[in-house]
Amino acid sequence: MNTADARTRTTPWRRATPSGSDPTPELASAFDRVLSFFADRSTRPAVLARMMLGRPSSGDALVTEHLIRERRRQTRMDGSIHGSLLKTVKTLSELLDLACPPDHAAVVRTVGYVLSRQNAPGPYAEGCQPTRHAAGECRHALQGLFSPATRDDEFTNLRFPNGLVVADEDDALFAASCYALHVVLRAREDRRATVQRHVESLIGLGSLWDLDNDRWPPAVRLLALAALGVAPYEYRADTERCASSWIEAQADDGTWAGTDLIPSLDALMGFTKPDASEAIRRGAATLLARQREDGSFSLDSDEETTLMALRILLRTVT
Repeated sequence: MNTADARTRTTPWRRATPSGSDPTPELASAFDRVLSFFADRSTRPAVLARMMLGRPSSGDALVTEHLIRERRRQTRMDGSIHGSLLKTVKTLSELLDLACPPDHAAVVRTVGYVLSRQNAPGPYAEGCQPTRHAAGECRHALQGLFSPATRDDEFTNLRFPNGLVVADEDDALFAASCYALHVVLRAREDRRATVQRHVESLIGLGSLWDLDNDRWPPAVRLLALAALGVAPYEYRADTERCASSWIEAQADDGTWAGTDLIPSLDALMGFTKPDASEAIRRGAATLLARQREDGSFSLDSDEETTLMALRILLRTVT
């Protein structure tokens, strides 16, 4: 048996890849190492990785049901997780990852709570001072933003599930709202006027997309960009214009200055235009070279980082 035949028989990636085509030998090897990394794990990233690669374990369906029930049990009567906007958004995102449809009871409850935090007291842009008004960063320009329910959440050096960290408290409030917008759009709440106003506010915030303006740290821009990537189709021309500035800043080796490669690529995953796909492919070549011997993509063998890397690599198989 030749090498190509052996790979076809032992790594049936054709069913898992977006185009139904075979990956390169390098990608097939990377996928094998990811499977090996997750082989004996029953965590959410492990189940999702096996599902994405078309290689589920016999117990994955039962584990998935348990993971969904566990998250549903954590919700309060108001749909929140411990009264925290950020914890609730994270749980909602995980439910969607686990293929819960928008009408699933757990999704309905959690998304209802998140939506109740729109235009509530305490978001970024609340109030108006002359400097903020001139910059388009007050309530007159930024509408539909999500507010934390309490300040029990730590908004200094705030870390998001994709590994991005926002140091400044005000910037973190804005980033948290972008994160919430991303997830409610994934939950198909894109027809709501308040949600659309949030999308329009991001599109219209010129300083966010002017990379020569250092007002915003890269982490904030990436969280906003990820949200725009799943915005309604009628906004596509505007969202692609916002993405163009980030794509144009990519270095020849596929990286971006001042931020990590994986979340930088992950923020483009919702965009399908050719230059976004090419940017992902260019970055994926560097990402592939960073895979560790154990199959992970970080020094601490983080599961979430490895799952994000897998999604990016799968996107390159066209």
